[in-house]
Amino acid sequence: MNGGVRRAEQADLDRIVALWLALTEHHARLDPLFALRPDAASEAHRLVAAQLRDPDVACFVQAEEGSLTGLCIVRVDRAPPIHAELRRAEITDLFVAPAHRRGGVGRALLGAALDWARSRGIDRVEARVSSENRPGQAFWRASGFGDFMDVLHRRL
Repeated sequence: MNGGVRRAEQADLDRIVALWLALTEHHARLDPLFALRPDAASEAHRLVAAQLRDPDVACFVQAEEGSLTGLCIVRVDRAPPIHAELRRAEITDLFVAPAHRRGGVGRALLGAALDWARSRGIDRVEARVSSENRPGQAFWRASGFGDFMDVLHRRL
């Protein structure tokens, strides 16, 4: 795999959670809907630990000098058997620590996720990115992703 990108292990759990919480805090600055609950860290540990055990999920990390500088989580989604496409992958999270951005880490993590999806016979990958996340939008579009479906919401 590219550079220091590797498949995450259970021993990485605390560092993955720290990156995942940083990603969520980044999104919370864009929209308060992403604000973390007070017990978010303990719940995040539980969720990430479950993902690391799930055979339909892969978590890739960028390791550099003993620390993790980025992560990418990809999972297999199954459609109802009424559709021609029964499986697709979704990249649920991709984050690079600010000090390590614009150096190819995101592309390397994405490449590992796409390779993993291909190896499982999947030929389409989705990623959701906030409409307020301009750098994220630019990254995904530059990586060949395009519009598919708008997610609309309404606050009550």
